[in-house]
Amino acid sequence: MKKRLLLISEPGKDGVFAYVHNLIRYLHSNHPEIEVDFLYSSLRDSRALYEAVAEVKAHGGEAVDLKIGNGPQLCDYAALVKVWQFVAWRKTTWVHAHSSKAGALARIAALRPGFPPVLYSPHAYFGMPKLGGIKERIFNGIETFLGRGGTTHNCSEDERDFAQDVLGLDPASLNLIHNGIDTERFAPVSLMEKRECRRQLGLPEHGKLLVTIGRDSIQKNYGPLYEALNTFLPGAGVTFAHAGNGSVELRESLAPAARKQAYAFHYLDNPETLLHAADGFILTSRYEGLSLSMLQALSCGVAPILTDAPGLRVLRLLGFSVVRWLTNPAQVDEIIVVLGGWLSEPPLSVIAERDLACRYFTESKQLASMVELYGRLI
Repeated sequence: MKKRLLLISEPGKDGVFAYVHNLIRYLHSNHPEIEVDFLYSSLRDSRALYEAVAEVKAHGGEAVDLKIGNGPQLCDYAALVKVWQFVAWRKTTWVHAHSSKAGALARIAALRPGFPPVLYSPHAYFGMPKLGGIKERIFNGIETFLGRGGTTHNCSEDERDFAQDVLGLDPASLNLIHNGIDTERFAPVSLMEKRECRRQLGLPEHGKLLVTIGRDSIQKNYGPLYEALNTFLPGAGVTFAHAGNGSVELRESLAPAARKQAYAFHYLDNPETLLHAADGFILTSRYEGLSLSMLQALSCGVAPILTDAPGLRVLRLLGFSVVRWLTNPAQVDEIIVVLGGWLSEPPLSVIAERDLACRYFTESKQLASMVELYGRLI
């Protein structure tokens, strides 16, 4: 008899959804005994979201649009009723909820007797940067209350430690499974291939290329980076490229001299093309669960510049040594200094780092561990 897994995800784009989409495809390819259903929201969507919906239906699953946002809404109760009705109709075996809104819906739904086991993947708790304030206290309180009655998947040691030490959750309820990436798709390329990738993207074929991948948000903290680029890019002989929602607007915010050296891609179907073209990767996030773009860069053999922040500093624990660290993502002067060091120093050897990326973050290994966790929930 087939088991049925219900995936609930809000949002329908960016890193969280990329993880969900890869999980769907992994299950379809490797575990035909598990039928996948999907509850999603079209309010924060992408082309890949509708591809995932079509794939779920093509494999015999059901997909329903909850039309919810990422904040509290009056329509949330209607969405909660839909969850109860869907689970009863489909005789769901497990529910796996992704990010805070879907996690809240699923875990509140689980308070009703007879609801199937729920696994929650926060993909970075809101309170991880520890900035303080009433909103952070509210989110932490909700996570503590709902987390005491269920099972949680943490994607990094930093996220797990926050759940245990700050939220006060039972360590036995926390399960560490790293995010994974396709290490064959994201792999080093030759100089000729690098230049071809630049041609495909309309980027200069020569000179150093620094890239970042991520949406413009408080979490990603792009403001200080772009302020630093205004000083760094003119006269440096460096090209900068940013892929992600809001990147076009951020590029327009640059002074004219820096803007000439900058490129923006609102969305890329194949982010590996940009990483294959790159000489450096930078992420100035305040916090992460475990950044997929960071892992992809490492797997491509691109040495990163990263904030010493939760969800990024985990690389230190695992033995990665080529990272250039930013101690304070708000300090524009520090970003400029680190970028200058990256420009003047010879390229770092990343062969050992590539091996570590394959050891710890190969997608098939991590998703196989997820399926094992599903089995332990029933």
